[in-house]
Amino acid sequence: MLLRTTARLGRRVAEQTHAWKRFSTPAAAPDLPPPSSLSKAQALSSSRIVLDFVRLGVSGRRLDALAAAPEAPVADRWVQAMQVLVGAQAHTAAAFGYEASEKGIISYRHHLGLAAQSAGPEALEELKSLDKEVWEEVLLRGFALSPKPMAPEAAREFAGKVAAAAAGDLGDALAADLAAAKGDAQKASGAVMRALAAVQTELAPSVGYDGADGYVQLQVALMEHLADPAVAHATQAATHALCARAGITPPTSPPE
Repeated sequence: MLLRTTARLGRRVAEQTHAWKRFSTPAAAPDLPPPSSLSKAQALSSSRIVLDFVRLGVSGRRLDALAAAPEAPVADRWVQAMQVLVGAQAHTAAAFGYEASEKGIISYRHHLGLAAQSAGPEALEELKSLDKEVWEEVLLRGFALSPKPMAPEAAREFAGKVAAAAAGDLGDALAADLAAAKGDAQKASGAVMRALAAVQTELAPSVGYDGADGYVQLQVALMEHLADPAVAHATQAATHALCARAGITPPTSPPE
C-alpha cells in the first residue's frame, strides 16, 4: 500500500509540475517597435516607479553600500551613484517598451521631457516633485546629505566658468591624462569625467560648495537647472572641449 500511495503522489506531483511549467512559461513575445512618445499617465507612472526603485528596491540598497564606503574618492562614488540611478531608469524604461540600453534610456528621458512640457501645470508640478524626491533619496542614502539648492543666476555663472576652464589651461596633469587616453574610448571617457570633476571641484567654492560634500550637493543642484538654455549650452561646451582633448565623440544628443 505504501508503494501504491507513493506512486500516486509521484504522479500527482508530476502532473502539477507539468501544469505549472505550462502556465508559467511565457510565450515568445512579439517584436514591438519602441515607443515614439510617452503619455502624461505614462510619464507620471514611470517617474513613480523610478522613485520606488531608489527608495524601496535594490537601487536603494546599492546606495546604502556607497554610504558605507566613504573612503573612496567622492567623484568615483558620485559616478557609482549615477550608475545606480541609470540602472533604475533602464529597468523602468524597459517595462514601457524601450531598449534596456544607453540608446533606450536616452530616448526614454527625451520622451519624458516632452511629456512634461505638454502635461499641464498640475502634472508638471508632480513630475518635478517626483524628480526632486529621487535626487533627495540619492543624496540621503548614498551620501547622508541634504540638498543645497542653487539660484538660476549662480548656475549659469558656474556653468560658464566650467566651460571656459575646460577650453583653457587645465594644467599639466589633467592635460596629460586626457592625451594619454586617446585611442581607448573607455579610458578616454574616464579621463573626461575626471577632468570635469577636477574643474568643478576647483571652482565649486566660488559658489559656496566646499569639499567632498559640496561637490556632491553641487551635482544635484546643477541637475535642477539643466533645462536652462544657458546652463545646457555651457555644460555641452565643456563636455565637447574635454572630449576633443581625449579624442572621443561627445555624448549623443536625444533623438528628435
